[in-house]
Amino acid sequence: MQQAIADHIDARLPETIESLKTLTRQPSVSAQRLGVRECGEMTVEMLRGAGFDAELVPTADPDYPGIIAELKGASDKTLLFYNHYDVQPPDPLDEWETPPFEPVERNGHLYGRGISDDKGPIIARLAAVSAVRETLGELPVTIRWCMEGAEEIGSPGFHEFVEANADRLRSDACIWEGGGVNWDGRPLITLGVKGLLYVELECRSAATDSHSSYAPVVPNPAWRLVWALNTLKDPGERVALPGFYDSVRPALEREIEAIAGLPDTSREFLHDLGVEMAVGEASGYEFRRRLIQEPTANIAGFGSGYTGEGAKTVTPAVAKAKLDFRLVPNQNPDEILASLRKHLDAHGFSDVAVSVLSAEHPARTPLDDPFVALVADTARRVYGADAYFMPSMTGTGPQHPVQHILGVPVASCGVDYPGNRIHAPNENIRLDYFRLGVLHAAELITALGE
Repeated sequence: MQQAIADHIDARLPETIESLKTLTRQPSVSAQRLGVRECGEMTVEMLRGAGFDAELVPTADPDYPGIIAELKGASDKTLLFYNHYDVQPPDPLDEWETPPFEPVERNGHLYGRGISDDKGPIIARLAAVSAVRETLGELPVTIRWCMEGAEEIGSPGFHEFVEANADRLRSDACIWEGGGVNWDGRPLITLGVKGLLYVELECRSAATDSHSSYAPVVPNPAWRLVWALNTLKDPGERVALPGFYDSVRPALEREIEAIAGLPDTSREFLHDLGVEMAVGEASGYEFRRRLIQEPTANIAGFGSGYTGEGAKTVTPAVAKAKLDFRLVPNQNPDEILASLRKHLDAHGFSDVAVSVLSAEHPARTPLDDPFVALVADTARRVYGADAYFMPSMTGTGPQHPVQHILGVPVASCGVDYPGNRIHAPNENIRLDYFRLGVLHAAELITALGE
């Protein structure tokens, strides 16, 4: 890296941190429609202040506008950043050490909702762009930005947004929303996402709750739903839906090598969550393989009847459960949905209604793509260590429309570290890793221009 660019980044780092605090103070909770548009407007103003031609772009839902921005560079090469400016709800509030939308520095960390997911990466990349541009006089490549305000609720309408604006977003490569380091501080480059099918099951047996003394004759929907859920997995954790695994693409040799090359952090992972033992006592390579390569069927929530303080003898009228299925290449959420309906009907649960809340396809960039090598080389120069490669993150994001509509390779680099507690109370970043994330983005921009 040119020393002048690094010096610029370090000199402006306090100002960069203040910008991150400003963006974090603005709530943008998409699940509650809280402050999302206002945060989008603030983000656009920050982009314009850095020289970008930026605007809010309507989506199907006016509460969740997208953002498209562009800053021209000297060469004909173009780099796309994907980010989202919405955040998860901060609940449970009583587990936060400080208010979630009042960012606080403490012991080398910065705390606040969205500080890591995904406002930290936005500000870090903006700082990198500004450092390169102000040091060199112009950017060596054109930077385009695609942002959305509904990622945390499954990116509804994002596929259509990318299709409608493909000409404005088309680029040579894309850096995804997050990225950062592993537990040992070595850079971790992630190349894909799992797909998702998120559904709600509902079973109703009466018009209203009734006295529990009627239980001998009034059907209890909670039991019905428990019995239905019990058919979805066998005792060995294998999903029982017909054809669930039929389309799963076996891991490629390079992917197996990459997973094997990751360090064994299962102990740190489980300790951070307060878990004594992994499912199936998995550890080492098997632990990592399951996280990255295995599809899942998960009960995300269950509700029925009375759950308040004390006793209330009631037979509930309705029971609901939320399920999420994480999918791997080449699973299709529409096919999994049809399989779920077929399975429930075949097991005598045609009375259980299924509503789709979110659906996304899996996506993955090949490990041998030249852009992956560039991201890894620039990471090594900044972090002083070879990068780990993770074929796919364990979670989900809307990478599929970006990768397949725009036809770009996608990789990650960013400011994250494993203890960032995203989606949980006390979300945070480490300021030393934040600085390295800014440096890496700047190094990548200059290297792509060469």
